[in-house]
Amino acid sequence: MKNFLVLGGSGNLGSALKKNKFFRSRSYFPKKTEVNLLSLKKISSFLKKKNIKLIINCAAIARMKDCEKKKINAFNINVVGTLNIVKSVYKINRDIKIVHISSDAVYPSKKGNYGEKSRLEAYNFYGFTKILSEKVILNLKNYMIIRTRFFDKKKIPFTHSATDSFSSSIEINKLTINIKKLIKKKFKGIINVGEKRISDYNLYKKFKKKIKKCKRSDIQKELEFEISKDASLNCQLLKKVLND
Repeated sequence: MKNFLVLGGSGNLGSALKKNKFFRSRSYFPKKTEVNLLSLKKISSFLKKKNIKLIINCAAIARMKDCEKKKINAFNINVVGTLNIVKSVYKINRDIKIVHISSDAVYPSKKGNYGEKSRLEAYNFYGFTKILSEKVILNLKNYMIIRTRFFDKKKIPFTHSATDSFSSSIEINKLTINIKKLIKKKFKGIINVGEKRISDYNLYKKFKKKIKKCKRSDIQKELEFEISKDASLNCQLLKKVLND
């Protein structure tokens, strides 16, 4: 019986969830016209009609460049859209669980090894919207906030990658598996989901042999917004939860 709702189902993560049997058999993946995040009425109607028990919110303007160029649009989708989800849950059924996909961009991303209790500090507008969306989710009693960074090994768009920029980025299909495990474990709260600290170049080189080395400064000078230096995550809580 389907009682999961995946928002942002046409995006990269939503598409990966749809390919996974666990989520495909349990979830609705409505189009934007059917469940518009900016329409409280449409969200509420869908939750009630389908008797939804769990929402996975991976809908977001996630490209940092797009967030900087169209701040109002990014704010509306990432923050107002999340607020509408929360309002709908309050209206229809406060026991509905929300799995909210956040980002490592909520951390300062300068020194790395950030834990769930580390100080939050946005270094660009995208990170700012993700911090605000998390604050909205915290108004609920039944939630899971996943802070992560992910990539698709089959779709690496870069020709160059930095040897001095670090993260705990996780392959999209592995992230999907971890989300499944965390749901089954009935985890509640905030959790980092990622892999071991690695430079962008060493990570992408595994899957795209022709990618070339560069420095973070080479990328930064072409941009009008800040990018991370070391966004690596401390994922000890994830290991503990999955091994319990």
